[in-house]
Parts: sequence; C-alpha cells; structure tokens
Amino acid sequence: MTDPKPTEFDRCLDQALGRALRAPQVPHSLRAHLSAALSRSAETDLATLRARLDREQREQLETLEVEYVRIRRGTFVTLLGVAFAAGITAVIAMPWLRAHLGAYGPMAIAWGGVALGVGITFYEPLRTVLLRWSDAL
Repeated sequence: MTDPKPTEFDRCLDQALGRALRAPQVPHSLRAHLSAALSRSAETDLATLRARLDREQREQLETLEVEYVRIRRGTFVTLLGVAFAAGITAVIAMPWLRAHLGAYGPMAIAWGGVALGVGITFYEPLRTVLLRWSDAL
C-alpha cells in the first residue's frame, strides 16, 4: 500500500471532516466586520507605536542636549583654568627664565606650552597604543 500524496491526503481529510462535521452558521457580514476590526487595530497599534517612538526620540534629544551643554561648560571651565594657570606660571617663571636664558626666556615658555599641548593631545592615543603593544608581548 502506497502513501497518498500530501495534497491528496489533505483533500481527502477535508472531505471526510466536511461530511462528519457541520460548519457553524456565521453572519454574511463577518468577513467585513473582521477586516474592519483588524484595520482599526492596526491603526491604533501604529498610532500608539508612532506616539511612543516620538516620545522616546524627544527624550533622547533632551538627554543629548543636556550632555552637550555639560560638555561645553566643562570644556569652557577647563580652558579658563588652563589659561589662568598658564598666565600665573608665566608671571612666576619669567624672571627666573630671563635670569638663566636671557632673551630666550619667552621662547622657552612658548615651546614649553607647545610641548604641553602636544603631550595632552597625544597622551591618550599613545597610551592606548602602548597598552595594546604591551598586551601583545
């Protein structure tokens, strides 16, 4: 005995169930009501989803703006502090540098500032490279 094809088996099963069970009576407008309910449900879900996404976007933008202002304020305060510290250092160090370096004293302060700026700029990248290099060994 050979097995029937799956599609033939499904057809035979549907016919047998149709003979054994009677289909329930449903109103003729059931399909229209079901389609309308599904479309209203989808619209409500989409509207709710859109409102939630808009609210999340506003919250994220507010958070970004607060962080941006905090970073700008921190940068400004740091810049101000460094400028005052550099001015005080120059005032204190200038007499000593003039006594030891003569006319090259102001140039020494300028090159010291350049060296400090380069060191601050490249400190973190060089540190990362050195850590990776030491971990590889």
